[in-house]
Amino acid sequence: MRLEKRIRALEVRMLADPVILYFADGSTREICGRADYLLRLFCAACYGGELSPRQTAELDLIRDCVSAGGARCAQMTQLIRCFLLGPAEEPSSVTPVRS
Repeated sequence: MRLEKRIRALEVRMLADPVILYFADGSTREICGRADYLLRLFCAACYGGELSPRQTAELDLIRDCVSAGGARCAQMTQLIRCFLLGPAEEPSSVTPVRS
């Protein structure tokens, strides 16, 4: 029984729930990796460096998607997307907050 518990705990740490990416044409794709995979993908997008072909392909998918869901960490894809797409095209569309 102890061995089964240890294996389940290891599986939980190793794999996260898949993130489902939704696209404008109605199609979906999944991204799945270790629990910290999206965080590492975000760091790769921010700081550049050597990206694997898988990372490059998944960053392209995140850039092209319109929303994400399915996993607790799906909101991280929105942060990655914001970084990849850059600043808003219309700076005047953002109203500054006054204190």
